[in-house]
Amino acid sequence: MDWLHRLKRILGSIPRWLGRGWQRTVNGLLNFRRWTLQRRWPDYVVFELTGELQERIPEMPRWYAYLPGLRIPLTLEHLDQALFKIARDPDVKGVIILVKGGKLSMARAQSMRDLFRRFRAWDQEHNQIVDGVGAKEVVVLLEQTSVATYLMASAADRIFFTPLTTWAVLGLRSEQVFLKETLDRVGVQAEVVQIAPWKTAGDNLARSDMSEADREQRTWLLDSLYEQLVEGIAQGRSLEPERVRELIDQAPLLPDEALAAGLIDGILYADQLPERLGRLGREARLLPYAKARRYLLRTPLPGAAKRVGVISLTGAIVSGSSRRFPVPLPLFGQETLGSNTVQQLARAAMEDDRLAAVVVYVDSPGGSALASDIMWRELNMLGRQKPLVVYMGDVAGSGGYYISAPGRKIVAQPATLTGSIGVLALKPVTGEMYRKMAANRVALQRGENADLFSDQHPWRKEQREKVEQSIRRTYHEFKQRVAEGRGIPFEELDPICSGKVWTGAQAREHGLVDELGDFRRAYELACELAELPTDGRVPTVRVRAREHLMARSARSLGLENILRLGEGTSHLVTALAQGDWRSILGQESLWLIADGLPRVE
Repeated sequence: MDWLHRLKRILGSIPRWLGRGWQRTVNGLLNFRRWTLQRRWPDYVVFELTGELQERIPEMPRWYAYLPGLRIPLTLEHLDQALFKIARDPDVKGVIILVKGGKLSMARAQSMRDLFRRFRAWDQEHNQIVDGVGAKEVVVLLEQTSVATYLMASAADRIFFTPLTTWAVLGLRSEQVFLKETLDRVGVQAEVVQIAPWKTAGDNLARSDMSEADREQRTWLLDSLYEQLVEGIAQGRSLEPERVRELIDQAPLLPDEALAAGLIDGILYADQLPERLGRLGREARLLPYAKARRYLLRTPLPGAAKRVGVISLTGAIVSGSSRRFPVPLPLFGQETLGSNTVQQLARAAMEDDRLAAVVVYVDSPGGSALASDIMWRELNMLGRQKPLVVYMGDVAGSGGYYISAPGRKIVAQPATLTGSIGVLALKPVTGEMYRKMAANRVALQRGENADLFSDQHPWRKEQREKVEQSIRRTYHEFKQRVAEGRGIPFEELDPICSGKVWTGAQAREHGLVDELGDFRRAYELACELAELPTDGRVPTVRVRAREHLMARSARSLGLENILRLGEGTSHLVTALAQGDWRSILGQESLWLIADGLPRVE
């Protein structure tokens, strides 16, 4: 039977050999065409950041790219792929990032910094750069600045401002609005039961001022984020950290002041970049990546038989299917992550024999405890079958951490907000509001606690005890998942759990995160665990759940998002009209949610 197995393996590899041969032929022809068009080669490849920089390329039909006036948003995934190709072209001198009001979080700014460093490493390795001679450079032109955009830019080789750009790195600020007294005026009361005072997701509804625990937590978060900001700028601009703190306290600074302080390298308009970057009296040739890519040298890596699957889990966690709403909801935002959807994705990854490992991207503040546990179960089964690496985005807190626990390795950025390992129960009490509106609510029930989650009145003492009992049990299970996943003794968890939120840097110190880095680092770890090459030759593929025929047809027509939006809008309007808040929030009573966390942009 050994000969039969070898024969099957040989026959199975024939399509791969043919594909590689065809790829070499096509690349040879394209490189010959490139050689005939030397005058068009770009000196610098330009990327423009105008909107929100997302992590992953959004799923959409390929023909979207050809629609007039439609611009596919720039993403870190797209930039990583593009800079990898550019770094391998010996004739390109560098890349330019034009920041025109781009929206960037601090965690994604750190991912950009990682990408710049990796771009230089790729260039040095492939083009055999010695002592920096002939090395490619990263240039950033900022039309507007913020904490995050300048943190990103400070890792570049050169930074330019326009004449009216202001260095607006003003520091960090966390602000929370407390609505208890406002709700009292309209007859609404928020009933909150939490596992510990650091589990503060319901405080803005149930309190009229910040608690000491919340103040303590926000202080350590701001301290960590501020230190990351100062150290990042100091390292990138070769300044002393104390000098950076002084400059932040003096901000905003005019362009001349920023130049004198060593924060930037020049002041010019975008159209003056070719002259400034030119050499030997010749202006540099600048091309946007969409045009420049056709002139890049093709140097494909050897192919790989296996792939790394990518599952993106974003939004607040709820039962059912993932949905988007036309307007953000309190606590849950505009996007929800459904347990049914995650279940289908995890099982699709398990059944796909092409996938040697899986990277799960998590960007979620948490949500339903029940849905989080169902997602954990599916991802845990997937992780037992294939190496599973979790990469955390801006926030992976509470339920977001719960579903990350199955990861064999967890990677986060220093500014990622994570932890918040705790549980709470929250219900609005609207009985007084209805009384003020002269609305008579009449209810009939059978069963002593049939009104346990009714919004008509607060919990009775014995009811509150039952809710607290459920919270303690869920918290115990949450900690058990963490102990198993992270290899931390159960009895040592309370000091780092109890609802406490950490930055990624702090989470690594506590053992909740393995490494600090970007998505590419998570990909490399997945390849290492699967004993695959880590040089980029192993392709990544988006894991897709099996879909109903109608859903596939809608996707092919580009109508899926419209259908989902219509479904979400109809559900929301109906629920609001009927006052059915539990229909909007789901039927669960216990929540693993991290809300109102300080975000830096």
